[in-house]
Amino acid sequence: MKGGTVVRVTLWVSWSLWCMAGLVLVLGAAANALASRTQTVPLVLRPGATAQITVYRLIDDQLRLRLRYAADGTEADPEVLLRIETPTEHGDFRAGERWGVAGQGIDRALVSVESSGLMASYFGYGRGDALPRGRSWLRVTVLEVDPALAGRTADIELQPPLGLLKLTDLDYLWLWPFFFWKMAALFLLIPGAALTVFTVALRRQQRRASVPPTSARDRD
Repeated sequence: MKGGTVVRVTLWVSWSLWCMAGLVLVLGAAANALASRTQTVPLVLRPGATAQITVYRLIDDQLRLRLRYAADGTEADPEVLLRIETPTEHGDFRAGERWGVAGQGIDRALVSVESSGLMASYFGYGRGDALPRGRSWLRVTVLEVDPALAGRTADIELQPPLGLLKLTDLDYLWLWPFFFWKMAALFLLIPGAALTVFTVALRRQQRRASVPPTSARDRD
């Protein structure tokens, strides 16, 4: 009886630890997906046009933005001036030099017109809480646009603070391993399967033990 109690307690503790590990994996993977998601909003490139996007951040963040539009076959970088507004920040940004693979659209980083540090293009522009923690918004307004791009539709990309090869805030470091959540889930399935087999076997054994033995007289 005592041995059976020890086995049941051990099994209960094992299942509890397995469920806790699974919960941590699910929550970590969800947080990783939120922290590493690039958000995109379409914007018509004509003066006065605006676009707004809802933003979610786990930690206060700065602004890292890109302008993306279809290739036009030219090598020029037409002038684009945008105003960026958030609940805690506003400023003017220019589209920088183009980069990317030819034939797959044009990407241009949005650079603050105000003086910024050398690493601003990596860590971000504006205040440290330009995108405050939780739910907020970001609004983009076209101030000036070169006639070569006037009327065209572009995408404004809000870059995340976390990527497989990028980390802009050490507070996100604990989320980086969750890029490999599928592999972790596979490893978690192995002890889960073992616990399931052991639990089923134990219940069958307990069921047999609870059945009273049949005597010879009862069989007659």
